[in-house]
Amino acid sequence: MGVYLVLGLLAALGLLGVCWLLLGRLLMPIPLDLTVSLTGHGDGEGLEQGVKALHWLRRTGLWRGNIVIRDGGMSPQGLAVARRLVEDYQAQLNM
Repeated sequence: MGVYLVLGLLAALGLLGVCWLLLGRLLMPIPLDLTVSLTGHGDGEGLEQGVKALHWLRRTGLWRGNIVIRDGGMSPQGLAVARRLVEDYQAQLNM
């Protein structure tokens, strides 16, 4: 009896997940190849979070485009962070 309850719950969760994905695909805007430019300042505060968020959107298919990191007066430590992000998340660095 308990096995059927667990299987029914898993089936319901699976169906809910499929419906969620289909709804997301229906509500998704027309795919455009957009370039997002992030400007890094100082030690690159907030730059990593922005690049990771954009990479997540790109990885899940919700956004197609390029990530460009611009130097807005970054310190050597900030440039090191930006270079690491370029390597790890397929971004571009404009100096």
